[in-house]
Amino acid sequence: MTRSLLGNTVISWAGRWLAGLISVALVSLTVQAQNTVLEVIPLRYRMAQELIPIIQPMLAREGSVSGFQGQLVVRTTPANLEEIKRILASLDTAPRQLVITVRQESDVARSTSNAEVSGSVGGDHGRVTIPGSSDTRGGNVVLRDGDDRLRVNVLEGSGSERDRNEQSVRVMEGREAFISIGQSVPVRERQVQRTVIGGRVVEQVVEGTQYRDVASGFYVLPRLAGDRVTLDVSSQRESLARRSTGSVNVQSVVTTVSGRLGEWMELGGVGQDASGQQSVLLGRSVTSSRDSRRVLIKVEEVR
Repeated sequence: MTRSLLGNTVISWAGRWLAGLISVALVSLTVQAQNTVLEVIPLRYRMAQELIPIIQPMLAREGSVSGFQGQLVVRTTPANLEEIKRILASLDTAPRQLVITVRQESDVARSTSNAEVSGSVGGDHGRVTIPGSSDTRGGNVVLRDGDDRLRVNVLEGSGSERDRNEQSVRVMEGREAFISIGQSVPVRERQVQRTVIGGRVVEQVVEGTQYRDVASGFYVLPRLAGDRVTLDVSSQRESLARRSTGSVNVQSVVTTVSGRLGEWMELGGVGQDASGQQSVLLGRSVTSSRDSRRVLIKVEEVR
């Protein structure tokens, strides 16, 4: 009998404690609900998707924000709501007009140096002949003494190619822009078709022309803070290879950069150096090349 009364007492005490805890939680939630307000704030210039990531970290702990048909739906405390409105007044302004220019540069330099000695020299015990190339370019010096003949040939050459490609687009801050230019170029193709005629496999070469699009362009999303701009950029440039029919050189960059309005910012670059040397009897040939490519961007405000 004593154990039963004790068990009932413990159960009764636990029930009262749990009921009290629930009551405190309900009162707390009620107080929080009474301390928050809900307001729909219309936007004049900016989109809700632009402002929500900025406003969200500034809300009170129990606050929330969402977008609906060009408006912000904010639930927070009255004091925090007034602060949010002051922030929105400075953010929801007419977007600035920008001109974005992307420059893609390509510099290729090559140099060649050849030197050789050839001729025929005799003596009491025979004659030695050193063959040389038939290239008559460059500097040639020929020395003769009777039947003896000695030729020294030195050839040096260099060349460079420079390409500048610029594209510009006008866009409002906070809006993504895309621009692309290019052309369709003919590319000759050869295909081998096999057919079975009279039990034998017959091959036939068929030639045709296909058109391939070669384009250059970029996506860009600018965001301003005073005279500084942050850019999300995706840039690509295609060009036909000079020595290989149908192949295309592709240069692409995906990045985020920040800088001041009006200054060139380098998005990326590629550099390649190559050199070679070949030696033969009394001769030497040296070649070198450098291929440098850069992508730069500049943002200017239209006033």
